[in-house]
Amino acid sequence: MSRRRGRMALRPLGDVKRLQPRRSAQNDVRAVAAWVVERTLASLAPVDAFLDGALARLDERDRALLRELVLGTLRWLRRLDHVLVQASERELAAIDSELLGLLRVAAYQLLFLTRVPAHAVVSEAVAQAHGRSHRGGVSFVNAVLRRIARNPVLAAWPVAEADPVVRLAIETSHPDLLVRRWLPRFGERATRALLAANNRPKPLHLLAFRDRGGRELAAEALIEAGLEVEASALAPFGLTVREGLPWGTAAFREGALYAQDEASQVAALLPPPAPGERILDVAAAPGGKSFSLLAYEPTVRVVAADRSPERLGLLAANLRRLRRPLPLLCADGRRAPWRSRFDRVVVDLPCSGTGTLRKNPELKWRLSEAEIARLAASGLDLLAGAADAVAAGGRLVAMTCSLEPEENERLVEAFLAARPEFAREPLAPLLPPVHARFANEAGVWRLPPGGGHDGFTVQVLRRG
Repeated sequence: MSRRRGRMALRPLGDVKRLQPRRSAQNDVRAVAAWVVERTLASLAPVDAFLDGALARLDERDRALLRELVLGTLRWLRRLDHVLVQASERELAAIDSELLGLLRVAAYQLLFLTRVPAHAVVSEAVAQAHGRSHRGGVSFVNAVLRRIARNPVLAAWPVAEADPVVRLAIETSHPDLLVRRWLPRFGERATRALLAANNRPKPLHLLAFRDRGGRELAAEALIEAGLEVEASALAPFGLTVREGLPWGTAAFREGALYAQDEASQVAALLPPPAPGERILDVAAAPGGKSFSLLAYEPTVRVVAADRSPERLGLLAANLRRLRRPLPLLCADGRRAPWRSRFDRVVVDLPCSGTGTLRKNPELKWRLSEAEIARLAASGLDLLAGAADAVAAGGRLVAMTCSLEPEENERLVEAFLAARPEFAREPLAPLLPPVHARFANEAGVWRLPPGGGHDGFTVQVLRRG
């Protein structure tokens, strides 16, 4: 393959209006998967905006396959496109946009899944192509996928790229931007571990509540319902689901559990809250930070604020299921005239989400330096507004699900330069050893993605 093809750019799919699901797609998991991938890449919406609706149209047996096809294709998108360019002997831009989605999904199935015979994958993709293209397009799909099916392993489609950064980015299906950022900061070994973690499926984590019997009682209820679960080694009230789904269980319906990544659970508890502490959760919806605080210490007094009425409605629905009364405030944290002062103000800053790429793989293909800078500026604005609600001697907790310094360390440094009454609080002395090891001497707590969890960065600022 030429070097030029090795440097191919990811290509969005054509006009969104043309990408409507056909009637047959509702009954065919692979066609639905191609449609979800197409819509996600053609829009700025999260994948769940399309995937959730598609899952609702399928029976339970096919939902797991649809999720695997969609998320797997988005995770490995760049590597799949590299294989398609080699197998088709065409630049990516020369492939009909109406065929690209189904080619990507079929290539993922051929290269990564083994449950369906290769000839069946090719036949189904060709059948889908009949409804999308002319005879030449159908023949093209058939020829490309048959070539991949003859060598359905990534090793048979090597990346011939002179630049080692670009080669690593293609091989691990990441944008060059991230690999170039992470290598000098984390080193090659840690960067490769990050890239590998981002491409692994993510297990489901649940939060249990101390005042509902804790995670031991919740685990017993789930096991009796036929699920396989284990206690989180990271989150004190976390459970990891290894087999089964909790949504239909009595424990979930009755509000004893909330679905939340174990790293997110821990990030909300830095440092652990004290009994009776007054807490403001800024940008609170859908409620994870507040729920983690209440799970750990049921006596804390939390006020949950968010500027979006729609997201506040989602938070209110979660509160009803969890059977927890909580004061809700519709307010923009950047400009809200806070009448009260709080012992702790928790701010989930807007960010690029580079710690959550295994769960939100579509974010990889939207990253840019300009977007990271824009989000950092927005985060600084929000942190400055939220700071006014912190009482003297209180804490301002800034957290992101990002690993990028502009959205974390540099943002806080800019804030501290303008607000000298605040100072970073060293976290390591305040935390148990299992969490303290992720805090550095500068007071930054960073948990990289790995194991089964997302990545988070937390900084705690003390006022006065």
